[in-house]
Amino acid sequence: MAAHTISRFNHVLGDVGLMELTDELSTQISRVQQGDLGRAEETLAAQAIVLDTLFNALAVKALQAPVVTQQALILKLALQSQRQCCQTYEALSAFKKPPAVTVVSQTNVQVNNGATASNSQTVLENELLEMPHGERLDRGTQITAITAHQDMAALAEIDRS
Repeated sequence: MAAHTISRFNHVLGDVGLMELTDELSTQISRVQQGDLGRAEETLAAQAIVLDTLFNALAVKALQAPVVTQQALILKLALQSQRQCCQTYEALSAFKKPPAVTVVSQTNVQVNNGATASNSQTVLENELLEMPHGERLDRGTQITAITAHQDMAALAEIDRS
């Protein structure tokens, strides 16, 4: 499909055979798959140069426009090509110097009144253990049995031997 699209838009090279174009595309794609991005770098560099040329040509043309609205429209196009040129150079820079990957390992250390979590007794800080008015719950007290449903009997002990 890419070869067909290129052949339809191609006005510079003349009539190029679809099969030859397909073979060239396959060659370029296999180079990219093998990690050779030289052609992509060449393309981006050439496009950046064209966009910069387009910006300069449109900026001069905007000054020559007879009506202010035409000047504004042409200048807007010039600035769009300048922005695209900048983005193309950023993409080219990413090819040349890819961003470094940083691996971060996380270590959690809890500190409570100067004692670290490596001590034998770890202090658990959890907002669920707090009463709404800021008073701590006592986790060490025994809970008394609920007296509701007294008619239900407890399960008998099972002898598993």
